[in-house]
Amino acid sequence: MDEKKNNTKGKKTSVAIVDISEHENVEEAVAHGINLIKPRLSFNFNSSNQILLKPNLLIAKENACTQPSFVAGVISFLKNEGVSMKNVLIGDSPGQFKKNATEIAKKIGLFEICDSEGIKFVNFDDEVPSSEIIPNGKRINEYYVSKPIKDCDIIINLPKLKTHGEASMTGAVKNYWGIIPGGLKAKLHLKGKSPDEFGECIADNYSWISNNKPNRITIYDLDCVMQGTMGPVSGKMVDWNLLLVGTDELALDTIALAIGKFKGRYIPHLKQLRERDIGVGDIEDIEIFGISLEEAKRKTPKFKIPGSRMVKLSSYITSRIIYRVTKKVPRLNAEKCIKCGECAKNCPANAIESEKGEYPHFQRKNCISCLCCAELCIRQAINTKRRGIGGLFHSF
Repeated sequence: MDEKKNNTKGKKTSVAIVDISEHENVEEAVAHGINLIKPRLSFNFNSSNQILLKPNLLIAKENACTQPSFVAGVISFLKNEGVSMKNVLIGDSPGQFKKNATEIAKKIGLFEICDSEGIKFVNFDDEVPSSEIIPNGKRINEYYVSKPIKDCDIIINLPKLKTHGEASMTGAVKNYWGIIPGGLKAKLHLKGKSPDEFGECIADNYSWISNNKPNRITIYDLDCVMQGTMGPVSGKMVDWNLLLVGTDELALDTIALAIGKFKGRYIPHLKQLRERDIGVGDIEDIEIFGISLEEAKRKTPKFKIPGSRMVKLSSYITSRIIYRVTKKVPRLNAEKCIKCGECAKNCPANAIESEKGEYPHFQRKNCISCLCCAELCIRQAINTKRRGIGGLFHSF
């Protein structure tokens, strides 16, 4: 198929481009951007039972995460809309890093903002995940998503534009990879061992979002962009002083790349969405509000994305080495175990065998590393450990 062909022709959407420097602060710029898109929304914020804010909380490093000021701006907007903060949650799953989302939020100053407003912070890894089907998935057909994502009425997506060693770039679409609880990401990475295959995995996950969570809006952090080969954790930071707002994540990523004057090969997961007719990928079908696309281009430098060789190398290392070594597995503390069998009942993957009066037996090949068994054990008889070097010699 010709990469330039776009099957989404005929669909339309809107994206607001906001110059943050034209406003008193980020919070005011966020509210302005949302108000530009608000008349085109098909849902009402103040009639929702549960609104979930989904930032990018990758690691306890401010440059690698969505800025707290963006979250503060969304909170301010919602309060002005009359939304009760009791109906608002915020959370993420950072994956295989040592700290959970709450610890990261505390480190970068985000948690205290939410706490002061009475907003509940949730770790996506702490509850039994929801088993879901992706009917037309190319790489993923059955998987698990975090319960807060499953239960919410509205998702407010809060990505940050960064380069990414495996996916080339991470932004509006890729931020939803965080809906998959911690250790489960490790297993899914093994389904995408090349950049193109991983792009299919990201597209599969996004297709679930597109089909099951229609009430979404994205406030895209393009204030200080991370680029270069060390993204998404330690890349070079470059000021763009912009933010985007919209409801179509493919369109938002398309506009972000256009602003950054990216003219290289197609980003694998965005190419997948265009081919599957999920979202709007033609700039001609995207109505721009706020400042013009040309004005945004003039004020920003070129977005420098790693070359294809570097991306392939990073993908190989991540899928075949890092995730195999860092995957967490449950480990029984027999001294505390009372042989109640609750861990087997709580395991969403049915990876624990339990007979009355016997210690539970963990089936490693079926374990999805959600670690619900450890979280929900009333005796705290299950610890977790990283597989370490031994993980390199297993296919699971």
